[in-house]
Amino acid sequence: MTTPEVTDRVARLGEIASELETCETVDEVYDHAVSASARVLAFDAAIVCTIDDGLFDPRAVNVSRLVPGEPLPAGEGVAGKTVRESRTVVVDDLATDPDAAPTSDAFRSALSIPFGDDGVLQFLATEEAAFSTIDRELGELLVATLTNALGRVRFERAVERERDQFAALFENVPDAALEYRVEDGEQIVEAVNSSFVRVFGHHGEDVVGESVAEILLPPGERDEPERLSVVGGERRTDVEVVRETASGPRPFLLRNVPMRTDDESIKGYLIYADLTALKVRERELERKNERLDQFASIVSHDLRNPLNVAAGYLELAKEECDCEELADIEQAHRRMERLIEDVLSLARDGDVDDPQPVHLGTAVREAWNNVRTDDASLVVDADALVEADATRLLQLLENLFRNAVEHGGEDVTVRVAATPDGFAVEDDGPGIPAADREHVFESGYSSSEENTGLGLAIVRQIVDAHGWAVEIGAGRGGGARFAFDVDSGALSGEPHLIDGFGGREP
Repeated sequence: MTTPEVTDRVARLGEIASELETCETVDEVYDHAVSASARVLAFDAAIVCTIDDGLFDPRAVNVSRLVPGEPLPAGEGVAGKTVRESRTVVVDDLATDPDAAPTSDAFRSALSIPFGDDGVLQFLATEEAAFSTIDRELGELLVATLTNALGRVRFERAVERERDQFAALFENVPDAALEYRVEDGEQIVEAVNSSFVRVFGHHGEDVVGESVAEILLPPGERDEPERLSVVGGERRTDVEVVRETASGPRPFLLRNVPMRTDDESIKGYLIYADLTALKVRERELERKNERLDQFASIVSHDLRNPLNVAAGYLELAKEECDCEELADIEQAHRRMERLIEDVLSLARDGDVDDPQPVHLGTAVREAWNNVRTDDASLVVDADALVEADATRLLQLLENLFRNAVEHGGEDVTVRVAATPDGFAVEDDGPGIPAADREHVFESGYSSSEENTGLGLAIVRQIVDAHGWAVEIGAGRGGGARFAFDVDSGALSGEPHLIDGFGGREP
């Protein structure tokens, strides 16, 4: 039956709960809960502890008669049992209880209530059986209000830390940024960072509360994405814009990050990444590409035309006289033609836009047949599917086969094998010295006067365009081995032989 005394104690407990809502720190919650608990419970000492470094660390103490002794190690005594079993423990006689380990012989009874994962609120009395069932229930209600207050304070502190961290990030982000809110479809400036002030020349005190469009957009362009991007709802937009800055117009990548708040209003952030340097590089690249196109046109027409004329007169001369000097001229013409083709390939071939699965074995056969291999032989150990531009993969293989024949001799054996990472091409020729391997992909590098020195540079260009990796090593016969990491799932097959154009089986 509820008595007026119990009713009064419950009312005091409600007052304590309201008072705990005004606490701003965890220590304030502990201190107020322990000190105010005397309005609800009768005791000689009250203490709230949490476990720290294996000990019960007192966080707040309320003593009416005696000062408690040193805290116990975690896991010992009534407090240890309370945390271990996560339940309220009432001890009527500490002197006879097997779990008790009182810090003072003066204490005879205890009410120990757990909270959280490692907290204990403990009330001690010098009399035996000092705590009733009502005391236990009121103590547990007090701990419930304590726990709620701790949760609120910790949440508020976490929100405050996150707010401070975000404010620091907003202030120190290298790009110009502003915070806005949306009112009647207009973005209104809430804050700007220091980069914004430096880039646009507008200080926070001058623009806070003003329309973003009025500040950054000329009158004829105030329907730009800053304003329109969030009117239809929450979505992020990235768009290139030109804005007037303190030093004149500049191109920016505008990132608009809108979000909806708890009251269903919209706020967000505008971040302006300066594209000036990127645009300068783009223009320089365009100019370089234009010069390359002009160069390729000169090579293709202005050099080939006189070479064709010279080749025509050479054929006429050979009809009259078949001498060694004319053979040397013919060889020089072939070298010039090959050089023109390689230079055009380097100048005109660009990135790979849409690679497709290509059957490596089919590409190998076609490339081998496109190259003059004389008595050379090709061994295919396995086939694979490779994500590649088929035309450029064919060109890569042709250059490797041509390089192998030119350096390994007319009877060289070339082997193509699938690997776990892609494929490898090796030969049994003289190989490439370790000291030279980092230079063979350089334009113009060659160990033979008969070569243009561009074939392997083209191979490197094709590798880079695909985003592959290539490593040069020694083959099983001591020759050169080019291993390509294309990150393709190789489909193994049985080794078989393919005769070259005019070639033979090894």
